[in-house]
Amino acid sequence: MWADLPPTPVGVGEREWRIALYRSHVPVGVVHFNARNFGEDGHDLSVRTARGKVLKTLPELKPGSTGTLRVRLRKPGRYVVFCSLADHEARGMRAVLRVKRRR
Repeated sequence: MWADLPPTPVGVGEREWRIALYRSHVPVGVVHFNARNFGEDGHDLSVRTARGKVLKTLPELKPGSTGTLRVRLRKPGRYVVFCSLADHEARGMRAVLRVKRRR
């Protein structure tokens, strides 16, 4: 089963006011979001389903720091990766990750 497979790494760059994902598509399973804050302000990293349920949040990263968020994405579809601090998402800090079935 896919639960036994190694996690899929996804690089994430954060800065004012955007998030860049280094992969836009991943297979169903565990994803490691390896985030780096390139900005001048603190940013966190959250993942939510298309229906709006937040699955997990990586605590705030100070400028220049890194962190890894481990999330199990069980269903194919679209997930939103965003910064949940203040008005950061409204200012553009969001990206879409597409999750596909494993073959």
